[in-house]
Amino acid sequence: MFKEIRNKPQALFWAIVLHVLIVAVLLLSFQFTDRPETTESTAVEVTLPDAPLPPEEKPNTSEPERTALTATEDASPAKTEPTKAEAEAEAKAEAQQQAIAAAAAATAAAQAKQQADAQRKALAETKAKEAAREKADADKAAKAKEAARQEASAEERAKAEARRRAEARAEARRQDLAAEKEAERKQANAANKAKAEAEAKALAEKKAREKAKADAAAEAKAEAKAEAAAEAKAKEKAEAAAKAKSEAKAEAAAEAKAAEKAKAAAAEKAEAEAAAKAKSEALARKKAEAEEAQLAADRERWKAAEAKRKAAEEDARRAAAAAGPSNSELSAARAAWKAAVNRKIKGNWNKPGERFGMSATIRLGISSSSGIRRFTLSCDGSTAFCESIKAAVHRSDPFPRPEYKELYNDTHVITMD
Repeated sequence: MFKEIRNKPQALFWAIVLHVLIVAVLLLSFQFTDRPETTESTAVEVTLPDAPLPPEEKPNTSEPERTALTATEDASPAKTEPTKAEAEAEAKAEAQQQAIAAAAAATAAAQAKQQADAQRKALAETKAKEAAREKADADKAAKAKEAARQEASAEERAKAEARRRAEARAEARRQDLAAEKEAERKQANAANKAKAEAEAKALAEKKAREKAKADAAAEAKAEAKAEAAAEAKAKEKAEAAAKAKSEAKAEAAAEAKAAEKAKAAAAEKAEAEAAAKAKSEALARKKAEAEEAQLAADRERWKAAEAKRKAAEEDARRAAAAAGPSNSELSAARAAWKAAVNRKIKGNWNKPGERFGMSATIRLGISSSSGIRRFTLSCDGSTAFCESIKAAVHRSDPFPRPEYKELYNDTHVITMD
């Protein structure tokens, strides 16, 4: 019962309101009821029948309850003529009964409304439960869908993470390959650069050697040409002298023959032959003197030409020295000279038996006389190792000469290990 009351609080509310109304109506009816005024108190005897009482039934709200006074009046066997007060009291009682009946009707209506409300509430609760079930099913489906979505999202995130890791590994591998290729490229560039430097150095040395060889050949050729010219001049002079001598000898023979003929000739011809001989000797001497003068003049002309040639060569050399060599020629000559000095020092080095891990650096300046102008040694090794390097430097004096005197200002830096 209490459970039903808790489930239907609205019905309980209306029942309480209805009972409050009934109590209010009763109180109002008693308050406005006038008591009859009698001078004498008349005793009314109420006799109840002897018949047994029927079983007690629950009051019916649809019928008005009777008061004890009505029951007493109904049960009385005889009626007296009502007085005016009794009539008024009866009218009031009837009005009270009508009020009670109206209240009962209101109660019935309230109960009907309560039942209708209960039915509506039950229907609403049924609909609410159905809606709750549908909502629960929808929530369950939504949760399942959300779980599936989250699972798919988690799977997609896992795939994305796997792709990201694969891409990261690929990127790392790509970077490693790029680094390896860059290292190989740098190594190849370094090797190519070293090769190019070695080739350039070898080419410079080759050009220096060829130039030195060409210069030596040109100088030798010029000297040979000068010697050939001198020999030709000397040969011409000797031939001219021999020819003059031969001619003089021939003339002397002719003169001797003529003298012999003249001796055998007549005496008259002796003076003429003597005059002719004197004339011939004078002519021969004059001719020899002329030839000697011609030879002397040729000699002087050759000397002047040779001096002029040498002066021109010296002027050209001085002009070239004054202009100075080009940078490329100076660089090639410097490389060739330093290589020659390096070879000579290392060729004169008596290497000690124990030199593992030892090294030394030579700083050498060479004077214009090809001697040592300045020499310092930074040696990291034993005393024998350092002394052997000093001895090699001093044994190499005098050093090779450079092609250009400007190179004497250079300082040679040579590493010995």
